[in-house]
Amino acid sequence: MSRLAGSLVAAGVTKSYGAEVVLADVSLVVPPRARIGLVGPNGAGKSTLLRLLAGLEEPDAGRIRRTSPSLAVGYLAQERNDAESARSGGQETRDALAAVLRSEFDVLLLDEPTNDLDFAGLAWLERSLAAHPGSLVVVSHDRAFLDRTVTRIVELDEWMRGTTEYTGGWSEFEAERERRRDRHYRRWESSVAERRRIEEQQRRMAEWERRGYGQGRKKKKSKDVKRTFGAKLRQVETVEKPYEPWELQLSLAPAARSGETVVRLEDAVVERGSFRLGPLDLAVGWGDRVAIAGPNGSGKTTLLEALLGRRALASGTRWLGPGVVPGELEQDRAAVTGPQTLLDVFRDFEEGTARTLLAKFGLGADDVLRPTASLSPGERTRAGLALLTARGVNCLVLDEPTNHLDVEAIEELERALAVYDGTVILVTHDRRFLEAFAPSHTIEL
Repeated sequence: MSRLAGSLVAAGVTKSYGAEVVLADVSLVVPPRARIGLVGPNGAGKSTLLRLLAGLEEPDAGRIRRTSPSLAVGYLAQERNDAESARSGGQETRDALAAVLRSEFDVLLLDEPTNDLDFAGLAWLERSLAAHPGSLVVVSHDRAFLDRTVTRIVELDEWMRGTTEYTGGWSEFEAERERRRDRHYRRWESSVAERRRIEEQQRRMAEWERRGYGQGRKKKKSKDVKRTFGAKLRQVETVEKPYEPWELQLSLAPAARSGETVVRLEDAVVERGSFRLGPLDLAVGWGDRVAIAGPNGSGKTTLLEALLGRRALASGTRWLGPGVVPGELEQDRAAVTGPQTLLDVFRDFEEGTARTLLAKFGLGADDVLRPTASLSPGERTRAGLALLTARGVNCLVLDEPTNHLDVEAIEELERALAVYDGTVILVTHDRRFLEAFAPSHTIEL
């Protein structure tokens, strides 16, 4: 790592894919020792900007430059190699991060580095980045991680395709963004009210003139009235109404209630290759909110598979209660990953119903005929949640559900789970999400 490392600069960068503009005239300076978090909704261009900064893609306009030719830039992609199915996603992520950190790059560009990391892995990553002498630009949906790691937030705007910068971590960004939004609304409301007041004065004046009021004074011509009030209106500040983005609104209602006992394992042993879990005794009841915790590789996903009956027990018994309709959001989103289209995935449901439901999850007419393999990780997660909703499941099994979701979608999922009255079994390493989930039981592995 060069002691005289320079800056990484994006100057007026524009990038489109076909007819879709992803970034428009975006500028960003990454000086030495910078700690920058890129945030914004899925599709706003965060990953695209990282790839441009890494030199993996070229902008359509503007330029990416390094103020020092020796500036070394390292990049970690959002989707890591998970070809070894015997290894957990967290182990793959930690190995990929360790390789990037060992290389001593002057600038680190990390796309969702916290995905699948356990709590010990998150703490290790935060320590490693704090000790890293170079610069950091990170895309992350993990609010606690951003609070601990970055000192500057750059928000990408899905509407204007530009950026807005804030000082501080996630909490400071969220508070300042709300203050700016409130100020914008007040200015807009004041502008609208003043225009209405002037227009009402003009209307009353025109009505008085039409009715012949004030006969003892010189009458104004209608064009003089228009000129006078037109001048007043031009003096009023023109403020655009604040942009109100589309908001994801999740509804996860169970179709029917199950019996009191949802699933039970007795003296259960689960094997996966050379890995062995158990013997285990556990029971999940109706309405329980169960969190399964443990380090990467401890068998959390394996336990979910056993509870769902997708992995046979080596010994012991599994019992599923009457009326239980389980539904799983797999860690790899397998149900919505492949050559089939979204409508193919929803083939058990009437097409109009499927299209309407998918639209509520931000997947419109242009998306439903795409192969699911072409969907972004965030789109696959939303499609998976839509499928659970369509099935009316009364036992939700969620394996790292916040991976690849933007913060707005995570917060909406938090609200949906807060009012869901079925059973939930959850694996997550998102600290804020787990706190909001408020588990009634925690199973430590």
